[in-house]
Amino acid sequence: MSNQNQENLKPDDAKNVGKFFDGYASDFSSIYLEDERPRSAFNKVMDKFFRKDIEDRLVDTLDNCKKESIQNVLDIGCGPGHLVVKLLEQNKNVTALDIAPNMLAITNERVASMKLNSSYESILADYGEHQFSEKFDAISVMGFFDYVQDPVTILKKLLNDATQEIYISIPGSSGFLAFQRRIRYWLRRCPLYLYSKESISQHLKDAGCFENTEFVDTERGYYLIIRK
Repeated sequence: MSNQNQENLKPDDAKNVGKFFDGYASDFSSIYLEDERPRSAFNKVMDKFFRKDIEDRLVDTLDNCKKESIQNVLDIGCGPGHLVVKLLEQNKNVTALDIAPNMLAITNERVASMKLNSSYESILADYGEHQFSEKFDAISVMGFFDYVQDPVTILKKLLNDATQEIYISIPGSSGFLAFQRRIRYWLRRCPLYLYSKESISQHLKDAGCFENTEFVDTERGYYLIIRK
């Protein structure tokens, strides 16, 4: 991700990200579960060949959160709430945060139908601007760094808000999916940031957490586990 791309970011990008995902909520939800909207034949092919990472990162995060020491989890960019529901089924206390009202509405609807043995809170906000009154044992950050202009600042905030572990999906900058995403997001005026391994490594070093980070290569980029 070049400095030029960051300098050209418009002031209303957060609004554009929220608007994009507000309109995309049902379609995005159907990647996991077709209860909001059926998938088209084309999308099912895309899911099979290019979106397996979305399911893999959910499974990996759930496996990491199974530890007894992790009780309070923050899900940043919770989307339609599939991870939130699974974490609540693990009896974790979950805080779900998203910038898109429709995404949060789908999440809240799903949680409302559950019998909870733990606590749940939803927050409509931009994570970079929101201040919490508590810290979290673990933080999930899936599909979020795709839209982050200043990753170092966000990484430092995550390190401050988490007490044990942080799980992050990072979109790679190469391949067909990255190419088509650039076009699709540009057409919708939604900012998109993609990363090489070298660029995200430098961001982690600048944030002071490179040595504590485990890298897992994925089909779409990287899955990171930061241990404090």
